[in-house]
Amino acid sequence: MEQYSKERHIGTIKSITSSAIIVMLDDDLFTMERTFNGKNYPVGQVGSFIIIPAGDSEVVGIVTRTHFVTELNKEMDCQLIGSLSDGKFQKGIATYPNIGGNVYMTDEKGATTVFASFSQFGFAVGDISGYPGERQYVDPNKFFGKHLAVLGSSGSGKSTTVASILQKVQMYSNTHVIMLDIHNEYAAAFKDYGNLINITELEMPYWFMNFEEMREMFVDENEPSAQSQIMMMKDLVLNAKKAKNPDLQNMITVDSPVFYDLNEVRAKFQYYDTERVTTGTGVREGPFFGQFTRFLVRLDSRMTDKRYEFMFKPRKFKDSNALIDILTRILGLDNQKSITVVDLSGVPFDIVNTIVALLARTIFDFNFWNKSKADFPVLMLFEEAHNYLPQVATQYNRAARKIVERIAKEGRKYGVGCMIVSQRPSELSETILSQCNNFVILRLTNPNDQNFVKKLVPDSFAGMFDILPAMRQGEALFVGDAVPLPARVMLDFPQPPPNSSDILFYDKWIAADEPTDVADVVKRWWNQDRK
Repeated sequence: MEQYSKERHIGTIKSITSSAIIVMLDDDLFTMERTFNGKNYPVGQVGSFIIIPAGDSEVVGIVTRTHFVTELNKEMDCQLIGSLSDGKFQKGIATYPNIGGNVYMTDEKGATTVFASFSQFGFAVGDISGYPGERQYVDPNKFFGKHLAVLGSSGSGKSTTVASILQKVQMYSNTHVIMLDIHNEYAAAFKDYGNLINITELEMPYWFMNFEEMREMFVDENEPSAQSQIMMMKDLVLNAKKAKNPDLQNMITVDSPVFYDLNEVRAKFQYYDTERVTTGTGVREGPFFGQFTRFLVRLDSRMTDKRYEFMFKPRKFKDSNALIDILTRILGLDNQKSITVVDLSGVPFDIVNTIVALLARTIFDFNFWNKSKADFPVLMLFEEAHNYLPQVATQYNRAARKIVERIAKEGRKYGVGCMIVSQRPSELSETILSQCNNFVILRLTNPNDQNFVKKLVPDSFAGMFDILPAMRQGEALFVGDAVPLPARVMLDFPQPPPNSSDILFYDKWIAADEPTDVADVVKRWWNQDRK
């Protein structure tokens, strides 16, 4: 057979374990090249593939290390990653080869056989590194439906990777992706199919919050009166919701997203905080006297802060039916746009946690109650996720982490998937990452992050991660259920690209395109205008 021809033979097995082999390379490999069909192929290149006949099947391996044993003898370490049977690749080893078994190189045709398992979907993400022109196919149902993490150091190409992947589905009429864009990078990449939303212009009324989110925003649990504040807030908010929605009184809970008047709730807190009661022995302080003073200070600081007007001073959405309008807008159903980019760059960082929790929970609850959820899958993208979905939660990011962990664990049942994007995987919630079945891992330079991602894959593939610090920008390891085997891929460049390019310090120091108007910058600063 052609694949077992002398020109392809590169060595024999010296030792073997359940997941790896050492190959003694042929003596005639002086230049570490083989010529086949008039083309030169490098032998022993890290990341290249080998084929080993074993019974009725073939074992596929990937090169992880090549080294001299003596001045003349060279050896190659390889991870065993799967088998070819009847021309189809499958994970796992059907039949193990023996010591002394022959090892052969692969060309583009061999690589195509290995990687073509999911080609029936026609969903390719880029070229296989080391095999230019050979496309890496993924199973898009498993890729988007089983949760996905895009991990890489700053400057490794996370934004272009995300844009490249999602541009491949933006044209479909029933695509529903919601991107929480922390730095306003993605509007440029989805200007044609994007449902572009500035959160401050959309308005997210305070009455969208469930009790956990209200508790996180208004209560300092370190205060001695924290439990009294929590108990009173629960009672007053529930009663206020029932008062404004009499038709729903028997169904409403404190978590129901229905309108209520926060000013009325505040007034009652003020009453109890200053209440004095008359008894037979004279006037004394009420049972909650002075316990809500600090709570009222925090509440007032939110209600009067201009930065929070989109939550606490809604101009348009002042009744419960507003929920329908806002969901229609967020899901892009009013303008038939498939990729919703929610610009959070103008939101104060101390409220990003609450906004993330609010948006994520609202979308999850929507499909939870949607009887057609199977026909309406939604993917939520969490950019810079380490900032609000941390390994160690505090009372200030508890709500965001709790709902995204719930989506990670239960979302697939209700047609809600998540795409986690982060430059610090070691700082992310391990619960969330452990539920991701697919990983796109770009260059990682931090040793803690490198060691963390190695734990996400079987030991047999751990050797592939040694190359992480040396990968090119826009190059990634694809690992998970959506690919037949872990693969190193040069991703397609998005068109148009996101607005994530690095500022060229040196070039701008030499000659700026236009002078900086300090007065204009200060005016925009005063007006909170970043456009």
